[in-house]
Amino acid sequence: MKSLCGKYGVQGFPTIKLFPSDKQKNPYTKKIDKTPTDYNGPRSAKAIADAALALLPDTFITVLRSQADFDAFVGANDLPKAVLASSKSKPTPLYKSLSVAFKRRMAFAVVKDNAEAIEKLGVTSFPSLVVMSADGDKLVYDGPFKVRGLAEFLSKHAAEAPAKDADTAQGKAKTDPDTDAEADDGKDKVVPQAVQDLTFEDLDKITNEEDPWLLAFFHDEMGAKCSTALKKFNEVIAELGPLIKAGQVNITSEEGADKAKAYGVSADELKTSDCKLDIVLANYDEKGDAEDWQHFTGEISVKDLQKFALEAFPSFVTRITAATMQPFLGPDPTVPCVILFTDKDATPPVFAALSVNLRKYKYKFADAHSSDAALMSQFNIKKVPTMVITHLKPGTEEEAAKEGKLGLQQYPGPLKAAPPGGEGDDSFMDSIGAAQAAAAPIEVPQAASNADLRTQCVEQSGLCVLALLDAADANHEKQLGVVRDVGGRWKKQPLHFSWGRFLSAFGLSKSDIPTVVTFSPKKLRGAQLNGAFSAEGIHKLLDGLFSGRIHSSPFQELPELVDGGEDESQIEEPIEEEFDLADILGEEVSSTGSKEELLKKVEEELKEEERRQAEAAEAKAASEKKKGGKKKKKKRMSKAAKEEL
Repeated sequence: MKSLCGKYGVQGFPTIKLFPSDKQKNPYTKKIDKTPTDYNGPRSAKAIADAALALLPDTFITVLRSQADFDAFVGANDLPKAVLASSKSKPTPLYKSLSVAFKRRMAFAVVKDNAEAIEKLGVTSFPSLVVMSADGDKLVYDGPFKVRGLAEFLSKHAAEAPAKDADTAQGKAKTDPDTDAEADDGKDKVVPQAVQDLTFEDLDKITNEEDPWLLAFFHDEMGAKCSTALKKFNEVIAELGPLIKAGQVNITSEEGADKAKAYGVSADELKTSDCKLDIVLANYDEKGDAEDWQHFTGEISVKDLQKFALEAFPSFVTRITAATMQPFLGPDPTVPCVILFTDKDATPPVFAALSVNLRKYKYKFADAHSSDAALMSQFNIKKVPTMVITHLKPGTEEEAAKEGKLGLQQYPGPLKAAPPGGEGDDSFMDSIGAAQAAAAPIEVPQAASNADLRTQCVEQSGLCVLALLDAADANHEKQLGVVRDVGGRWKKQPLHFSWGRFLSAFGLSKSDIPTVVTFSPKKLRGAQLNGAFSAEGIHKLLDGLFSGRIHSSPFQELPELVDGGEDESQIEEPIEEEFDLADILGEEVSSTGSKEELLKKVEEELKEEERRQAEAAEAKAASEKKKGGKKKKKKRMSKAAKEEL
């Protein structure tokens, strides 16, 4: 069990790891394995199931958008074809799971808004599943759309499983599943689909993202002319690993040719060639200007494409020294910093690319030269290149500041995008990405009604954390950002964050916000932030509740929010009784004499009290001295009596 946890980076319990359906080949170790991701969502059956279903790939499903796509799909190979006529915009998880299960026995496609293709299928309602045999016969599935019935139907009409699959199913595989040596002989090699099919709507979304992309634009009316070039492009992207995302865009239509101009792509140049790919690096800087995206002009190879991408990336890395290290870390030591110690005068391209790829997580990246002996000694660096991550557990800032210490985690592997490693080692991107995800801010939804509060918190297991904020406050976004950051650092705990402006439900007034209240729907206990609204204050509240240093208070029933917002004019602000000290003194003075007389009397009383205390102290000291003398005399008499005897 220990070795298994070490292999997949399990450091605590409970931990949920999600494994994809397909294995992927590490280009360095040549091992084929499934790389898991951490599940950090709500601990409910539906949420976990949704996260698992989201991992199902749609790479084995062809989307038929035109008659040309339909004809190309039918004539692509001799496998039986399964075509789903659907009104949904994306393939369902059920259909994706079937395409994975029968991926080598049947070709899968989905058709939507394609009248000619639907007419050829002979269906009149949605959803409808049609199987087309190699002879052209069409069989329409007439049973319920449940997994068992669909699987039995497809199994009857699918091709026989390849010999390798059959042997594996019977436990007779001749190859090592870790090395998959047989798959490396070039005969049965299966390259995972790493390149996504994109539309121009997808491109609009990508433009607004921060992740860098390699995009291959091509012109192919029949859908088969560029198959070889696109296959090679996919193989290269698969070899590049997690360094960059990739997509391919067909600009065959007249509308597509016009839209391609906005990305600096000429449809006329792509038409003149049998098949030419215009490969573009998108989102490699902060400008977001598609016309300035760089175009690749070299040979389609791992080496050339990687060099092209790395050289185009800007650097979000700061060069630091022993003198500038503290200002670089900044006022918030809980923000993780990645520091590379190197003997290079310039930032290594892979490290610069990493800073671009992961900048959305708000990590800070820096590099330091090995000639800075003071900084090397401070971080206990013995060799270069070495990368360390500085971090602090939320709530420990004051303790760390007193001790002058930072939490350090040294990355043990080589500086590569997907480094080789022994069993249990993650790639460079995975190692940083896991830590990044652990620190990334979360989305904090608004609880605008009781239904929202039930969905976001009450129906979940754990503790509700509700930030009471005023949306009209000029600092509202900043305050909400504080809650998002805090939530990001507590995402491994069963906490559910939301925000709203509901005061009477918690017995508060307008002068009490912004603040945070926590409550347990199961135990009917809660607590409120005591002090100023700040990240440190909220960290202390949560840490105190989990450690037991802060005790929650019971309440009779769950808070009820007023749907649509409450009438705050009816909420009474606490009224503090105002008084004038002079009035009180005046009343006392009027009954005892003038102010001067009163002050003189008070001074005399104070002096008299001091005199009495001094006399009492002298008397006590004399008494103790007298008692001590008697004891000594008695002792001497006793000694004299003893001598007489």
